[in-house]
Amino acid sequence: MLSKEELLQYSRHIILPEIDIEGQEAIKDSHVLIIGLGGLGSPAALYLVAAGVGELTVVDDDLVESSNLQRQIIHRIETIGSPKTESAKASLESLSPTIKVNLLTQKASPEVLNKLDSERFTLVLDCTDNFTSRFLINEWSVSNQIPLVSATAVAFSAQLAVFNQKLQHACYQCLYSNMNLPEGNCADQGILSPVVGTMGTLQATEALKIILGLNKADTSFLLTYDSLDTAFQRFNIMKDPSCSVCS
Repeated sequence: MLSKEELLQYSRHIILPEIDIEGQEAIKDSHVLIIGLGGLGSPAALYLVAAGVGELTVVDDDLVESSNLQRQIIHRIETIGSPKTESAKASLESLSPTIKVNLLTQKASPEVLNKLDSERFTLVLDCTDNFTSRFLINEWSVSNQIPLVSATAVAFSAQLAVFNQKLQHACYQCLYSNMNLPEGNCADQGILSPVVGTMGTLQATEALKIILGLNKADTSFLLTYDSLDTAFQRFNIMKDPSCSVCS
């Protein structure tokens, strides 16, 4: 149930007929798993907490570095050298003192993910920067039937993908299993900082739509973004009948 303070704080949500008080209570009752607290996870976490999500579990084993601050907006100069999980928690709690933030200052691995109580999570955001982690997170989300919102960005381009495993849609493995995987990351190719901000914000948007039951897509989809041309393209992802993960 929402308090008087929460009714005021989230009033701009509540006046939306698609959300109303019941929707805001659903947001408050949700528990989102965020893996990666870099350029994608930073805006995603901030917007989810600002929107009223009641509980986050965040996973990252890195320390804050000065080069992170160009795009990882959840961290601050004074937290350089600190674990990203602790730095993020401080920012999130300053935004919403009632938020519950669980920290896993570890690298996402099969052992770490399999120890999680999957039934506690509403969905998972993949905000990592490598294919090994993305495939691992995808396999975990499929096996536990947890919706997955994944994003990636490098240079001036980015991608967002949404997979609703509860509806047995196509998975991340269906998208990339038969393709040559693109190489490179922000460390070697660079990144325009607002590009990851755009995708992290879209991840938060899609997460809230899933929580609210507003995600009406009847299939998994991929959204590509070219910031130089200010162009978005959306593609449906078809389930691979021979997928080693979801089939």
